[in-house]
Amino acid sequence: MASKITLEEDITSLIPEGAQQDVLKKVLDQTEFSDKIIVTISATSEEASPEELTKYAQQFIDNINSDLPEYVKNIQGKVPEEGILEIYDFVYTNLPLFLNDSDYEAINNRLQLDSIQQRLKSDYKSIISPTGLVTKDFIFKDPLSFTNLGLKKLEELQVGDDFKLYNSFLLTKDEKHLLLFLSPTFPASETDKNAVFIEKLKEIQSSLNSDNASVNSQFFGGILYSVANANQIKKDIKLTLGFASGVLLLLLIFYYRRIYIPIILFIPSIIGGITAIAVLFVFKGSISAISVGIGAILLGISLDYALHILTHYKNNNDLSHLYKDVTVPILMSSCTTAVAFLCLLFVKSEALNDLGIFAAVSVMVASVIALILIPILYKVPKEKVATKDTFIDKIAGVAYHKKPYLVLAILGLFVFSLFHFTKVQFNNDLSAINFEPYEIKQAESEVQEIVGNAAKSIYLVTYGNSTDEALEVNNELYEKLNVLKSSGQIEGFSSIGGVVLSTNTQLEKIKKWKEFWTPERQEYLEATLIKESSEFGFRAESFENLYDQISKDFDPIYLEDYRNTKTLYLDDFLASKQDLATVTTSINLNSESSLEIISALKETKNVVVIDRKQLNQSFLGNLKNDFNQLISYSIVAVFMILLIFYRSFTLSFLTLLPIGITWVIALGMMAFFNIEFNILNIIISTFIFGLGLDYSIFITNAFLKEYEFGIKVLKTYRTSILLSVITTLLGIGALFFAKHPALRSISIVSIIGVFSAVSVAFILQGAIFDFLFIRPRKKGLAPYTALGFTIHFNRNSAKDKLYYKKEIFANYRYKKIFRQVKRDFDKNRDRYLKVAELLEHENILHFYSDLGYCQFTCILRILKIW
Repeated sequence: MASKITLEEDITSLIPEGAQQDVLKKVLDQTEFSDKIIVTISATSEEASPEELTKYAQQFIDNINSDLPEYVKNIQGKVPEEGILEIYDFVYTNLPLFLNDSDYEAINNRLQLDSIQQRLKSDYKSIISPTGLVTKDFIFKDPLSFTNLGLKKLEELQVGDDFKLYNSFLLTKDEKHLLLFLSPTFPASETDKNAVFIEKLKEIQSSLNSDNASVNSQFFGGILYSVANANQIKKDIKLTLGFASGVLLLLLIFYYRRIYIPIILFIPSIIGGITAIAVLFVFKGSISAISVGIGAILLGISLDYALHILTHYKNNNDLSHLYKDVTVPILMSSCTTAVAFLCLLFVKSEALNDLGIFAAVSVMVASVIALILIPILYKVPKEKVATKDTFIDKIAGVAYHKKPYLVLAILGLFVFSLFHFTKVQFNNDLSAINFEPYEIKQAESEVQEIVGNAAKSIYLVTYGNSTDEALEVNNELYEKLNVLKSSGQIEGFSSIGGVVLSTNTQLEKIKKWKEFWTPERQEYLEATLIKESSEFGFRAESFENLYDQISKDFDPIYLEDYRNTKTLYLDDFLASKQDLATVTTSINLNSESSLEIISALKETKNVVVIDRKQLNQSFLGNLKNDFNQLISYSIVAVFMILLIFYRSFTLSFLTLLPIGITWVIALGMMAFFNIEFNILNIIISTFIFGLGLDYSIFITNAFLKEYEFGIKVLKTYRTSILLSVITTLLGIGALFFAKHPALRSISIVSIIGVFSAVSVAFILQGAIFDFLFIRPRKKGLAPYTALGFTIHFNRNSAKDKLYYKKEIFANYRYKKIFRQVKRDFDKNRDRYLKVAELLEHENILHFYSDLGYCQFTCILRILKIW
């Protein structure tokens, strides 16, 4: 079942859900913001001519078409001559659709007698010139150049006016740079295929650069960062984790004296992970690939269960004692950890919901599988062979909680952290955890310097249930942007709002055309043209096409009519899928007014602002707030599970307290070293929470074992915890040496968290339990807890002295036998009180039994009185 699950690589699944977020995710899924690769072909010497740039560009295009057809969908930047004619004919045939109010004012001015005379004179000169063979058809169809007014709307499809066409190519006005735009076939997530594409593209670039002394090229696109990040992550993992895994395997084999130990350790984790994926397949059918990736790291928690079982079995090869020692703490750890992960379901993010289910199921299954399989697969020698303590055993054997200077150091660190832990910042900028090689950053800056604002646009996406509805909203947005541009509030924009219109807008424009060309105006234009053109030798019927056009009944055109004009590249602007259609516009903002403009545009109905930085700040900021709530939910849920297992508020509180102290210290250290949370390491912090919880539970159970039965198992528990720390540090901690910022951030937070957790568990938690439980027991006293003090101060009379004495009753309060003892005391209360009347002084005898640490009144004393 696990093999049948579908992996979803949608990064937007991390975005928290909500009305606004749902719309955004639909829009992002619908709109292809595939970062085009911008190719800049530049002159390297003053002598380089525009012809050399266009020659290089044509060679570049030819090489891509011949060598990389499967990697490039299309190339923009060259407009063929037939494309120019196609666009002209399209605008001419549908001219009313491309005119606005200012255009009609211009047409009215061109109808003036002096203007008609001037244009006819210019037309005559053009016809008799060498270019007349090309221009005469245009002149006869449109002698007053009305079509040119409509053609200007097509300029709005490109941001800015710093470019011009030369030999059908797009050049900067200084004719020193030529631009091409490549649309990759594969999305950025297909890094393996894109890596091959980029390498081949570099080969073409290098070859052409070497063949052209005065011209070279540079290219940049977001896809380069994707490939660089993927390659660096693979390289880092191979180097760091490869080395760490080797060391870890040798260490485990050395400690457990069995070569197959690493295989045994990973079997429960693997089975747990596969089971979790199978469960998600049954209930969902798919899972976020991000969740699986992060979940694979979190499986390190389930590895701890196998370590604990192995360590205890190695030190005590009695199977019944093994299960008595480890079953309860293992199941407690897995239950509390699973519940903490299930709290991710409260975060309104599909990917994190998947992660919560994946981690919870895998942890629970791995713990049960470990309890069943490890004792079967690990063969302990029948006869106990004396072995020297390893360095791990020696480290675990140190009583850290009895070192006053260590306890004071941890307390001091906690107090210090209390003043700093709230100062940890959350970095919303995803680029901060991207790997950005110098050569790519340099290429980006060079390309941006040439392209200018065209490379720094933000996007506005209008949407609707149908294409016509989306176009309707886009037409309204287009009018607003025109006003903003006229007032200088924005530098420019790229929109199809003046080109592709909704049906209603088209009908309005056709109506305006008819209203403008009244019969009187038509008659005037025809009569004036016939009279004035005759002076230049034009025949009366020369401009019949124009007369037909101004009297023609135009009809609205359909989207397919627009799409058939291939050189418009409308697919870069329009997209539709099922019940959602989108239209994209890009704008350039003045830096000083950008925030105000964006805020105003966000209020427009059915318009989404796609500004990557602000999106990150908005939605990832919401994710941070969700995590703050998650911590509260986790603490409550874990506390409830601890109450179920311990049946004691005090023990539950004392077990959870170290987690809170660990969290404060870890955050305090992060704040002190100016380490920020980001989208990745804040998720990994749940891993640290789970590890710290495991450590705390095991330390609690170790002290309870010593308190109840007098058996010192703390060293064994500490050994298994140390092995867990070592595996974690060799695994995730090794990524500290990675070059990728995301991996390093995960590693740093993990290292701080793990060291904080183990220090608090070994030193502070140990000191608390030693003070409250172990030391009083050695003196024959009950634990120093609220219950003990209450009992001590509420002895009502000498008659109740024995019944309420702490040594007799309260000492059982935190033992498994407590409820049985309480029932016995309640049942025999009168008998015990009767005996108490006969006793002047009690002699208490302490000894251990299978029921734990027991106290009995000396029988000899009682017999003597009787």
